[in-house]
Amino acid sequence: MKRYLIFSVLFGALWCGVHGIIDIQNFLFGMLLGFFVIVLLKNLYSFEEDVSFIKVINKIPKKILFFIVLTIEVIKANIILAKIVLSPRLNITPGTIEYHLNVKTDTGITVIANTISLTPGTITLDVSTDKSMLYIHSIQADEPSKICGNIQKLEKYVLEAFE
Repeated sequence: MKRYLIFSVLFGALWCGVHGIIDIQNFLFGMLLGFFVIVLLKNLYSFEEDVSFIKVINKIPKKILFFIVLTIEVIKANIILAKIVLSPRLNITPGTIEYHLNVKTDTGITVIANTISLTPGTITLDVSTDKSMLYIHSIQADEPSKICGNIQKLEKYVLEAFE
């Protein structure tokens, strides 16, 4: 129940920020709405460990940093992909790459898999049954170590922000 209260308070603050009106009625409405959303979706999003308010607050800067890094990586990948598509010769070497995961939680695996799929030119195909490998399709699979190195950089931020 403590977790629900913590996240309800965060939803209340988020609601005020998105709505643009900061007053007690708006905050309480956001809290109430957040509480009902949490209760309705609790079976879908189970917590893997106890969550404290301090822990949630401490991870906010790390999540912001992750989204900044992700945005930069997506922009860089778009530029590279545009060069490939606009070049006179379509010089691509598509293929599947196996990537060994460092993240262990379902949340971490989901975030890194979706991050890979958001980056143009790559898409996550599958997760191994033991959740230790990702199978990724890339349009430039001629240098798998380079692709894995880029994913490792992103995974470092995922580990800090989501695990």
